[in-house]
Amino acid sequence: MSTPDVRPAMADDFAAIESLNHSVVDLTSPMDGERLQQLHAMSSYHRVIDQDSQLVAFLLVLCPGCDYDSVNYQWFDQRYDDFAYIDRIVVRDCSRGLGLGTILYEDLFAWAINQKIRNIVCEYNAEPLNEASRKFHKALGFQEVSLEMIGQAKRVSMQLKALSV
Repeated sequence: MSTPDVRPAMADDFAAIESLNHSVVDLTSPMDGERLQQLHAMSSYHRVIDQDSQLVAFLLVLCPGCDYDSVNYQWFDQRYDDFAYIDRIVVRDCSRGLGLGTILYEDLFAWAINQKIRNIVCEYNAEPLNEASRKFHKALGFQEVSLEMIGQAKRVSMQLKALSV
């Protein structure tokens, strides 16, 4: 297995990114090709990991002031002036447990510090609980800043990691 290569996402990656997202659509939100193009255009940080010549992970992040219709993004945008919002991170099923999510987040943290961004924010499902996401974010130093209801059957944990810039 080769060393993971973190690089900016490109249009040539979109089919693989869309397929990866579809594989975990129950844990994230749907994203067709048009939606991916919109999110990519709004993103401040959109990187992928290649391993053995295959795209195995991606991370898409937006900063304040985007015209993004996500209620979770809007919640942060209304409360914080200085943040990078993790819209989604996906790691291919057969590549999970190899530390690729941590590699992407550490790359994001370094990028954010370089950009003088003080807060990394995201949410994960609290009801029903996404236990893997809870453990992952806790291990990386994220803290809950709120619990929010989304519709009638879903509650999300709003998370923040403060960076020293």
